[in-house]
Amino acid sequence: MEAIAGDRREGEEEEGEVADPDEAVRQQVDGKVASEREWNMPKILLFRVPHDLSARLVSELSRAGYEAAAPESADVRTVLQHEPDLILLQTDVRTLDCCGLLTQLKGNEATAPVKIILLADGGPLERSRALDLGADDVLSIPFEPVELFARIRAQLREKAPDDRLRLEVLDAKRKELEAEAALAAIVAQKETGKRRWIALGVVTALAVIGVGIAVRNAQVSSKSNASLVLQLESLRSEILTRGQLLERAQKSREAHNEELTVSVSKQLEELRAESSDLRNRISTSTGASLSDLDSRLKQTDSRIGKLENESRIAQEIVRDYSNSVCLIYAILGFHEKRSGAQLRFAGIDGNGNPLTDDRGNPIVTTEGGTRPVQLHVFGSGFLIDTAGHILTNHHVLEPWWHNAQAIPVPSDTFEPTIVSMWAYFPGNETPMPLHVQSVSEDFDLGLASVDLPESHPRPVTIDQQASISGSPVVLIGYPTGVEGILARIDEPTLKRIAQVAGNNTEGLVQELARRKLIRPLVTQGHLGVVGPDRLVYDAQTTSGGSGGPVFNANGKVIGVNFAILSGFSGSNFAVPISHAAKMLETSKSAKAAR
Repeated sequence: MEAIAGDRREGEEEEGEVADPDEAVRQQVDGKVASEREWNMPKILLFRVPHDLSARLVSELSRAGYEAAAPESADVRTVLQHEPDLILLQTDVRTLDCCGLLTQLKGNEATAPVKIILLADGGPLERSRALDLGADDVLSIPFEPVELFARIRAQLREKAPDDRLRLEVLDAKRKELEAEAALAAIVAQKETGKRRWIALGVVTALAVIGVGIAVRNAQVSSKSNASLVLQLESLRSEILTRGQLLERAQKSREAHNEELTVSVSKQLEELRAESSDLRNRISTSTGASLSDLDSRLKQTDSRIGKLENESRIAQEIVRDYSNSVCLIYAILGFHEKRSGAQLRFAGIDGNGNPLTDDRGNPIVTTEGGTRPVQLHVFGSGFLIDTAGHILTNHHVLEPWWHNAQAIPVPSDTFEPTIVSMWAYFPGNETPMPLHVQSVSEDFDLGLASVDLPESHPRPVTIDQQASISGSPVVLIGYPTGVEGILARIDEPTLKRIAQVAGNNTEGLVQELARRKLIRPLVTQGHLGVVGPDRLVYDAQTTSGGSGGPVFNANGKVIGVNFAILSGFSGSNFAVPISHAAKMLETSKSAKAAR
């Protein structure tokens, strides 16, 4: 699913009409290839750089052999118009004023390859924050031009192989179009069979290459026993051995540590160390140096106070609402559309593992077979009222929605179905069957319900007022699903759980619930972009965190987490809660009418 839609470039439409659609494609490819071949010097844009510094840098860059410009507008449209290789963007990392532009540029297919160097005030903490926001590099202000030029050269060297690959792809596309045109001309002119076969051979060779790249992991033959080979590791989650379970938990623990390292406590530790160092230096300084150190100390202490206050707010939200956020666990099965037959493993060996082919891939069938092929999917949701309504994402309740690549079988042959779906609330040993009430086709929102027991979690409070960019947020959810839970369990307990659960994912989740070990993860961050249809923020999460609530500083939910920008640490997206409130009201009205 695309996290960000690409902006349309102005003036893309050609004057007049092209009768042949392939001709339009051919013109586009030829233009891009020609543009690549006419390259003479790297292009660099300067965004939001003060006029004096900008004029000096443009002059120095031009003398160094670069094509440099400092346009007034700093947006995706400007980048599309100039087609730069690199952007120098001056920003104040502490206010996140660059977050929106970075998100748009890195999320747009046309502008994502452009390298971005941030010019930012501050020290190591600010530089690390800038890199987390998605910049390719960051240089502290003030800087020496020789260092800036060295960093520019390094980024362009890194970009060069990707540029060459893109050119090769464009050339291949042009040759494919030329081959298709040759075949069409030959057929239209009713030439001899020999010439027709020559052209057909060229097109067939290209087609084979394309098929080799995009070949399906599984196919069904109507003449066979409907057997398939499925190359998907997640299908083996149903048959994990104890050793594999422990290994996956260890990998999850390592990934968890890598992805969520920049915590508030870590930032506070660094800032307090910086404050202590400044105080020591102040005690031995005089004159202008003393004034500068005193100013830096005040700024550092102010940031410490702000972070301490945000940490206190997060602790209160966790205390009040962490038990209101549930782990959603769905099991998917697959049926053949034509016959309705269930997809099953062809056989099981003596160790309980499915039979495999000579490449180690499970063999499955729709005729006979043994254990059903199932996919285990995890997400997050949260309780919004005492009637048992749970808000989450559409793609959590229907994992195949706008997400066909995540389903391991051909969608034109097999149809995924929900076998079971449960909500696991922290502190509750008993899972609750989850019933889908409605899903939105316009936004990634889904509404479900459970039958609440007398003692149930406290529903969250929502806030439909407009959010403010830069304000703190708290995200609660279950990133990486059950593996994220396992990553936080000590080794001896994990081994005992593996012994009890055996080789069964469903049994594993139930054992975690029985031991009351299902608890959500909490991360903090700040709002970047506030739009009518999405919120962008830097409270880090990953897959499995979908459907979790995003809280503001007042402890109220302002959004429903729905996506992360892959490969772009620190950019996550939520649907504003106002859309969910409308959805809930519609559901209640429909229920009242019935």
